[in-house]
Amino acid sequence: MVRVTGNFQSESPLDPKAFEVLHAAFESGWANPGKLSQSGARAHQLRNQALESIAASLGVAKDSILPFSSLSMGYFLGIQGICDRSSTLIHGATDRKDVFAIAATMDHEILPSDLHGKILAPKAQSPTSVLALHVANAETGVIQDCAEIVGRVNSDRVFLDATTSGIRKPISCEYSTAIFDSRSWYGPADIGFLVVNKAAQWHNPFPHLNAAKVNFDAPLPLIIASAVAIENFSSRVTEARIQAQVFNAQLRQAFSQIPNVDIAGSLDSTLEHMLSASFMNCNGEELLRGIQNDGFSVDSGSACTADDLEPSHVLAAMGILTHGNIRITLHPDTTQSEVDGLISSVKSNVDRLRS
Repeated sequence: MVRVTGNFQSESPLDPKAFEVLHAAFESGWANPGKLSQSGARAHQLRNQALESIAASLGVAKDSILPFSSLSMGYFLGIQGICDRSSTLIHGATDRKDVFAIAATMDHEILPSDLHGKILAPKAQSPTSVLALHVANAETGVIQDCAEIVGRVNSDRVFLDATTSGIRKPISCEYSTAIFDSRSWYGPADIGFLVVNKAAQWHNPFPHLNAAKVNFDAPLPLIIASAVAIENFSSRVTEARIQAQVFNAQLRQAFSQIPNVDIAGSLDSTLEHMLSASFMNCNGEELLRGIQNDGFSVDSGSACTADDLEPSHVLAAMGILTHGNIRITLHPDTTQSEVDGLISSVKSNVDRLRS
């Protein structure tokens, strides 16, 4: 087995302190915060403290946050919760597949993307429509001009997908609901947070007997670990962004010297820790395997998946190469030697596949 010496995959490592908290929580067990007991009261207090910490880091009110246990659920809660039967959902061509799945169940309109990954929104849409918009793209890291798009679409019901941007990119527009992924700040997987910014516009879209009771949640250990992780990352997010920008610039400079390459977005229009590059005349799966054999783990947006056997819809919507793609994620513990080694690996494997 090849030893991985450099992790550049989007699956981010869990914050060490969050791991300690999570391990201790599952070892000792936690009471149900909803139970009327001494242990239940303590669990309820811990839950409130954790949500207060997360809310402070996100810059929202604690009572506006609702934890959930899967991203698909988060998209459903955030979008369907502000829709009614007559709503038309407007969303971008580069959104996650979860948004497309919801749009397929209702009237919808898809906004195209330009070559740089920016969503093109026409003026004067119906104010009764619902706009779904990602702050930054999950594959390319391209940052959207949210305030401008919201203004052009002219809808007062806006869902924001902040699962990729997290606390790296502050929200710059009015919105009704937003979702965040704990992994974006190196928290545990399988937990996210719905922010209901405009409570009057949101309803619980799940079937329920008591409209006043929210019938979804996430395990308490995951909520506490998420709070620990976001506190730690908040203290170093500026430093992490600066370092990632330096490494990202080096990668872009090196890859741009390789003939026939498409790099998604510019350095100043994407999240600093993400990079997507596609190399002509290279099979994405073979390129990925060659880089892995050199000890570096990366993702690919062009490799066909076992589920749908289709290339990246994001790259296709942008009109750039959909084959020979690699996606690189820079983490706070990424080193200069790892970046240098990855550059060397990509260059040698592209040359090998083209020869």
